[in-house]
Amino acid sequence: MLVILPGKCFEQKAACVFRHGNKFAIYPRSQTTSNTPIAIENQILDIRQDILLFTPILRKLVNESNGTYLSLQKAAETAKTSDNQVEFLKLSRQYRSIIRVCIENLQEAAAKETDGVNKNSLLSYVTIFYSIECIWHLCEILYVDNIPGDIVLPFLLEWVRFHFPCHEQTAAQLLEACERGSEDHPEYWDTVIGMVVQGRVDVARALMKLHSSVDSNEFKLVDNSLRSMPVYSIYGGISTGEFTISWKHWQAECRSKLTSRVLSSQPKLELIMRLIIGDYSAFESIRDMYTSWFDLLGGWVMFTSPWARRHELGAAAAACAGMTAAAAAPRTHLDLMVRALLDGDLHQVIHEIQQMSDNGWFATHLTDILFHCGKLKILDKHQTNVTGRLRDSLVLEYGCLLMEHKSLWSVGLSYLATCPPEGLRRAELILERMPLHSNAKAMRLLAEAKKYGLHELARGVCVCMSTRALGVDGGGGGGAGVGAALAWAVRARGGGGGGGGAACGRAAARALRAYGARGALPAADLLLTAGPHLLLHDTLLLLGKYCDFHRLYKNREFKKAGKLLVSLITSKIAPDYFWETLLLDTLPLLESDELIFSSEDTYEIMLCLELKSSSLSGEKADLLRLALVRNLARASLAGEESSGE
Repeated sequence: MLVILPGKCFEQKAACVFRHGNKFAIYPRSQTTSNTPIAIENQILDIRQDILLFTPILRKLVNESNGTYLSLQKAAETAKTSDNQVEFLKLSRQYRSIIRVCIENLQEAAAKETDGVNKNSLLSYVTIFYSIECIWHLCEILYVDNIPGDIVLPFLLEWVRFHFPCHEQTAAQLLEACERGSEDHPEYWDTVIGMVVQGRVDVARALMKLHSSVDSNEFKLVDNSLRSMPVYSIYGGISTGEFTISWKHWQAECRSKLTSRVLSSQPKLELIMRLIIGDYSAFESIRDMYTSWFDLLGGWVMFTSPWARRHELGAAAAACAGMTAAAAAPRTHLDLMVRALLDGDLHQVIHEIQQMSDNGWFATHLTDILFHCGKLKILDKHQTNVTGRLRDSLVLEYGCLLMEHKSLWSVGLSYLATCPPEGLRRAELILERMPLHSNAKAMRLLAEAKKYGLHELARGVCVCMSTRALGVDGGGGGGAGVGAALAWAVRARGGGGGGGGAACGRAAARALRAYGARGALPAADLLLTAGPHLLLHDTLLLLGKYCDFHRLYKNREFKKAGKLLVSLITSKIAPDYFWETLLLDTLPLLESDELIFSSEDTYEIMLCLELKSSSLSGEKADLLRLALVRNLARASLAGEESSGE
């Protein structure tokens, strides 16, 4: 790829570094000569490939084809146990329908576009996807559809009529007018001959009846020959051999009429007779009427070998491609693909479609459906079947391309997931570098990671978001930031894959400090419903149980609250900075009219107070000791009274 650098900012020296996806950056490197620095403009150029599929108007193509692709993967799974060719054909037609809608949308957009450059771009897209739909249709006929008896002529004629509708509009106008003497129309004979070449014999006969000399012997002779032309049908009740004899007998009669010179006065009718007997020079003489040899392909097969099988179409393609026009245009990319397809060289077909500028959409989806239909067999130089590897490499490349887009990455992930195990490994490497600009983006990424079993990635997303949330309050802790941090830390465990304990510990520690500073517990609702997730970290367990203590105290369930508080004190899981809070929380319960703490509980609190004397000292410590002594006396009295009774 050649990149022309603008301006003079890189005249001295430039460097390049690869960035995410298909991007790289070019930047100037400062340099010095002796002791004098050279001033270089501070400029960075971001270079990226122009991705056709990222055009807004083509997003619908990407999204809709993704649904068909995933349906095809499911059909392929069931095809392992049963024949599923009908379903494959249905999905192939779905692909073609999606392409046709895309072409129509592009044409409508081009018609409305006023800017010349944009209009030309849209028209070039139309050309690309027209070629894609044309090749896909032919490939569907030759390799996806299960044609009875393998007689492809009716389907080949349909392909030619659909994609190369030459003179169809003129024929419709002439038949609608239905006027005798229509030969005065400048395109009358070209239209009649075009209908014959496309195998639309009935239409050609109807047009001939509009000629002013239709009642002449010459017209009646040609009309009778066209009317009596044998048409083969797999359900017609005759074998291929019997039809061949009938066909050759019919052509012999036509040839005898032609050699009798009865039609010498009507050169156009004579040309039609030469065409229907398969005269090569006659087909070559009308080559100038058409833009490509594709228009002649169906007629050539129809009038030379109507019983042709798929593998016999290569010779017909070579014959038609060899018909040179007076102003022969150079061979197009579409020419090469059609020839390779009719020759049965699928390896060359895939090679050619990879050269198209559709960013791999066509090569990926066509190769995938051919692979699952069992019609694709690619051998390397060692004669090893590499079909599966080829299919996987195309899907992986296409999936990675979509992963680079900010809104199509989930679509790309669905492609990578169909190529285990490498696909998911690639996905994990790409996703872990994806910027998380918002909670919504993180939640979507988390859901996709869970969907495809990327547990380590899910844990990493949660830990990242938890750490980020802790900085919401500028390091002060508390508030929505700590609550969000706790929620993400708990999800790190809930998403599977283990881990998340450290994040839970950091968030819980920040919450405890926030309580010490502000006297309010963040995310109380989350802590009350956390359940087994509290076991992720000792600090989180402490926070959860402490929140439960506050709930019991608020509900005036003082005995339960006291019991829980004693268990938190005796467990010794509280950090040093929180011991003062725990010990002082015993004061209201110690001074309560109702006896809350037993003698044993009081001794435990006294012991912890002495062991953690550095956490609580001075007047607060003295006040707590006095309350403990009083409670111990009350508890002893209560014990004596109960024993006396």
